Amino acid sequence: MRRTVVNVALWVLCLAVALLPVAWALNVPLYLGLLVYPEQVAGFMLGLAAASVFLRNATEERGLMLAVDLVLVAISLWVAVHILWRFPVLSEGAFFHPTESLLLGAGVCLIALEGLRRVGAKSLIFILLAIVLYALFSNHVPGRLQGKPIPLPEIIRFVGVDSAATLGSALQVAAFVVVMFIIFGRLLVVTGGAGVLTDAARALAGDKRGATAKMSVIASAFMGSISGSAVSNVMSTGVVTIPAMKKAGFRAQTAGAIEAVASTGGQILPPVMGAAAFLMAEYLRMPYREIIIAATIPALLYFYSVYLQISLLAEKHNLGSGEQEPPKPASVIVRHAMVVVVPILTLLTGLFAFDTSAEQAVVWASCALIVIGLFNLGGPHRVSPGAFVRAIYDAGRDSAEILLICAVAGMIIGLLSSSGLSFGLTFVLLQLGQDSLILLLVLTAIVSIILGMGLPTTGVYLLLATLAAPPLVQLGIGRLEAHFFVFYFGLLSMISPPVALAAFAAATMAGAKPMATAFECIRLGWIAFVLPFVFIYHPALLMQGGVFAVLSETAFALIAVPLVTAAMLGYGMRRLSLAERVLAGVLGVICIVPSGGVDALVIATWASAIAGIALIVWHSRRPGVAAPARQEAS
Repeated sequence: MRRTVVNVALWVLCLAVALLPVAWALNVPLYLGLLVYPEQVAGFMLGLAAASVFLRNATEERGLMLAVDLVLVAISLWVAVHILWRFPVLSEGAFFHPTESLLLGAGVCLIALEGLRRVGAKSLIFILLAIVLYALFSNHVPGRLQGKPIPLPEIIRFVGVDSAATLGSALQVAAFVVVMFIIFGRLLVVTGGAGVLTDAARALAGDKRGATAKMSVIASAFMGSISGSAVSNVMSTGVVTIPAMKKAGFRAQTAGAIEAVASTGGQILPPVMGAAAFLMAEYLRMPYREIIIAATIPALLYFYSVYLQISLLAEKHNLGSGEQEPPKPASVIVRHAMVVVVPILTLLTGLFAFDTSAEQAVVWASCALIVIGLFNLGGPHRVSPGAFVRAIYDAGRDSAEILLICAVAGMIIGLLSSSGLSFGLTFVLLQLGQDSLILLLVLTAIVSIILGMGLPTTGVYLLLATLAAPPLVQLGIGRLEAHFFVFYFGLLSMISPPVALAAFAAATMAGAKPMATAFECIRLGWIAFVLPFVFIYHPALLMQGGVFAVLSETAFALIAVPLVTAAMLGYGMRRLSLAERVLAGVLGVICIVPSGGVDALVIATWASAIAGIALIVWHSRRPGVAAPARQEAS
């Protein structure tokens, strides 16, 4: 009986979390003549999401633990209803309702922090507690970071009812946009779209050397962009690709690293970018389409580099295809492609042709998926209404973690501003930047990797957009470039030691040493550590500037990638001598080192590009003999 009640409650909560943003995107409150603030709906969704988290283990727990969970569920529902009912009054005059706003703030803090602890994102909690301690005792902090302390009750009230904190833009973007794309991803899976993408990846990779690794890169890139989590993408696609890569002869650590690097790269691939694109658009007050246009060239360069390394590695060691199953006929893939092509075209048409909001565009794309699935209009199979309902339930369940993360991120953002800590940190970093911009960039990159450790994509960007990007902007770096810089390095924490969650997850599946896999990830994903510095000095890679600048900088990067890759591997079309490796490496580095407008450096860049092309052509005409098929060298 209890199990039935709990399951019904979970279904109601998760479906409500998933369907409320749909109603908001379709302007249902407006059509009903209701004046509803976005904070009311986002706060209501937060309460429902927290309640669903506390109910997840209620069927197995007994005694005190069950009682605690039920109390937390009750508090979550009270918070949800109270925000929906009283937010307009409290937002305009919390000072006149001190007890009520204090209780609401305490409830919000309790459910958000405990809910976040239960879903495993504990690092944000520690960051928040550190900032709260600063806010309480900032008068005792020496130097430029000294500030005016804030009493604890005032902090709690601010967190609970202020639109600049928990209920601010971070939670609203998560509630109204990110949740919609989670629904879209779930619908894509249930209609067979994920399978179609995998089949297409297998067909594109072919059956030649390294085919399974190439398939892993293509499939993980597609799915990683939609999933919003590098780790979950590793777990979902790696179960197939990692064993196949090992069977083909790739070392365990290389197989794990390829999957981790591809899944992490999916977070920078348009159009979804692990949901960070929507948050960036909100922060920069730019149209979403401009964000995904800017992200296109760096993302393609990233996957070009990874794909090329795999290809050369397979050629160097004469690795097999992995004995994968033969790809499906192209006619079958094309026939089933409608389940992917139509929704994506619907999404992009809405964004670019009709200039609709991201949430409205994804609603129509999701509707296209449902129609295709219900009536089997070109998909691999017909989907029952019950399967769609289950997919929406799963989306609501998956959304709970994102909502809790963004709620706590909102607390951090609000307290950083209200306590003055963000201004103090900006001042300190600006002092460093005045002496050396490159030093500031290196320090910002290191800080971004450290702060990004253990956080999902959305949490990484929200934190770094508040802490790390403003000093770069203050020094005259473009806002778009600064935000992409910190986003890239925050995301690289997924494959960078010592935490490297995506690399460690892949290592576990591959049976490899975690740290060895993480360092292998750095080698495979080297370009992601270089590109942010390049587009700081050459914004043309982010589509900022004239056509000639965009084309020339892209061409230099396209030439640099094979040169540096060949130098690292010691192999191009054949094995390279030490002198050839050094020459290729030097030419590649010069091609991507910012010239800063200095005539001599510009000439050197063009000369290196021409010499690099000549070197590549020369090697392509003198192919060597591949080594006998064997396990990849250690």
